[in-house]
Amino acid sequence: MNEIDEIDGDALKRALVACRAESPARAKQLDSKLRDEPWEEVAHFASCCAQGRALDLTPWQSPPCHANLRALSQPFGDPRAARESAELLRRLLDAGLSRFEPDPLGALEQAEGKRRAAS
Repeated sequence: MNEIDEIDGDALKRALVACRAESPARAKQLDSKLRDEPWEEVAHFASCCAQGRALDLTPWQSPPCHANLRALSQPFGDPRAARESAELLRRLLDAGLSRFEPDPLGALEQAEGKRRAAS
């Protein structure tokens, strides 16, 4: 696994917290995974779960943490929402945020609020 930078590490920690808070069953699942899998893999899983929940994604739709910016050339509206996910990823990265933000739209809104307050 690649080295995790500070921005991604912070987002992954928050994703674990958010995912753990979903339910006792999810917390138990994460604890079990943490016993058998590397922290980074479990945190990526938590980010995917948290983003899916925050964005109300269907199981076949791709969350921003799995998006590929090459999908920006694909048409809108495919069932996987690859283009839409890549658009959201581009916005996150442009705002200096992590692809692993547990609540991507909330993080973007907060970043925009800080930007407006600074101007």
